[in-house]
Amino acid sequence: MAGSGALGSVAAKVVAGVVVSGMVVGGVVAVAVAQSGGEERDAATVVRVIDGDTVDARLGGGTQRIRLLNVDTPETKHPQKPVQCLGAEATEFLEGLLAPGDRIELAYDVERTDRYGRTLAGVYKDDSLVNADIAAAGLGVAVLYEPNERFYDEVLEAQQRAEEAGEGLHDPAVDCTLPGMAQDALPPLEDLPAAIPADAAGVAGALAAAGPVIAAGQALEGALDLAGSGAHVVLQKAYASTAPSIRARLDTALPAAVEYRDGLRAEQESIKEAERRAAAEAKRQAEAKRKAAAERKAAAERKAEAERQAEAARKAEEARQAEEARQAAAAREAARQAEAEREAARRAEAERQSAAQQAEQAAAAREEAQRREAARQAEQQRQQRQAPAPPAAPGGGPAVGGSGGQCPSSHPIKGNDNSMIYHVPGQRHYGQTNSRNCFASEAAAIAAGYRKSKV
Repeated sequence: MAGSGALGSVAAKVVAGVVVSGMVVGGVVAVAVAQSGGEERDAATVVRVIDGDTVDARLGGGTQRIRLLNVDTPETKHPQKPVQCLGAEATEFLEGLLAPGDRIELAYDVERTDRYGRTLAGVYKDDSLVNADIAAAGLGVAVLYEPNERFYDEVLEAQQRAEEAGEGLHDPAVDCTLPGMAQDALPPLEDLPAAIPADAAGVAGALAAAGPVIAAGQALEGALDLAGSGAHVVLQKAYASTAPSIRARLDTALPAAVEYRDGLRAEQESIKEAERRAAAEAKRQAEAKRKAAAERKAAAERKAEAERQAEAARKAEEARQAEEARQAAAAREAARQAEAEREAARRAEAERQSAAQQAEQAAAAREEAQRREAARQAEQQRQQRQAPAPPAAPGGGPAVGGSGGQCPSSHPIKGNDNSMIYHVPGQRHYGQTNSRNCFASEAAAIAAGYRKSKV
C-alpha cells in the first residue's frame, strides 16, 4: 500500500483517533489514512470514469485502473457483448459521483489485482462507499468473488433497498428491465380470452392481437432464461428474488396463450377448408349452369340464323329497289351540291380575307401587350433591387457552455458528451450532469446526436 512503509520512520500524529502518514513518490504525494479501528486507505485522484464500475485514478505517481469490488454494472464496453440495459446510465451515474480531479480513498481486500491487472478496491468519497451508492441507485448488483468479500454485505444491502424502492434495474417503468418487460408482457398474456371466434374475421383479428402478446411473453421468457443461466451476472443477481414469481406467472400464462393461438390457427384452417369446399361446390354448380346456358344459346343462335337469312333476302330486294331510287335522287343531288359548292367557295374566300385581316390586328395587339408587360416587369425588378433586405430570422444555434454546473436559462438542456445522453430539468441526474454542452431544446440535442436519459 502506498505510504504504508513510512509509518515506522515518521512520527505518528494522533488527531481525533486518526493516524496520518505520507511520502513523496515521483513528485506526487500518496497518502495512506488509517481510520480508528485499523482500516487503512490510500488517497487517490480521479482521472476519468471508464464505465459503471471502473475508473482511472492517479495513485503513487502513476495512473491505475480501479475496478470497484463486490459490485457489477451492466456492460457498455465489452468487445463481444452489446450495451446492456441501463449500462450507459450506470456510467453516467458514476461520472456524476466521481468527476476528474475529485479526491477519493481506496480500501482493499485479500486480492489487490484481477487477471487484467486492474486494482480491486472499495472506493470512498466523503466517507461514502461508492460501490454501495451504485447499487442503491439500482444501477449495479452485489457480486462475490472469493476471497474478496469485504464490501459485499454493504453493497447487497444497498441493492435490496433499490429493489424495494423500484430504482434503476428494478423500475417497471423502464422497458428494458425485467420488471418492465413483465409489466408489459404478463397482463396482456393473462387477459387473452379462452373462447375461439366462429367467423373468419374474428379469428384473423384474434390471431393478429395474440401474436405480439405471445412474442412479448417469449422475449420475457428469454430474459428469464438468461438470468437463470448465470451467463448474465447482472440479470442473475438483480432479479434473484423477483424472477421466480415472474416465472411462475409466465409458466401459467404463456402456455395457455400458445394453446389459444394454436386453437385459433386450427379454427382458421377449418374455416379455410370449409370455404374451399364451398368454393368447389359453387364452381361445380356454376359450370352446370354455364353448360345449360350454352345449349340454350346454341339453339337460339340456330333459330336466329334462319330468321336472319330470310330477313336478308327480303332486305336485298328492298335494297335493289331502293338503290334504283337512290341513284336517280343522287343525280339530282349532285347537281344541287355542285352549285352549292361553288357558292360555298365564294363565301369561304370572303371569310378567309376577313380572318387574315383580324389575325393581323390580333398580332399587333399581342405585341403591344408584351411590350407593356416587359416594361412593367423591368420596373418591378428595379424596385425590388432598391428595397431593403428583410431581417434575418432568429435560430436555436449549437450547444453553448454553462458555468458552475448551471446552463443558461435560454439553453436549459444538459448533454453529457461522454455518454451522449441529454437530461431535461427535473430528471434524476440533471443536477449531477456537467454543463459543458447546453442546448436550447430537446430537438437541438437530438440533432447533435444525443438521446434522452431514461431515468
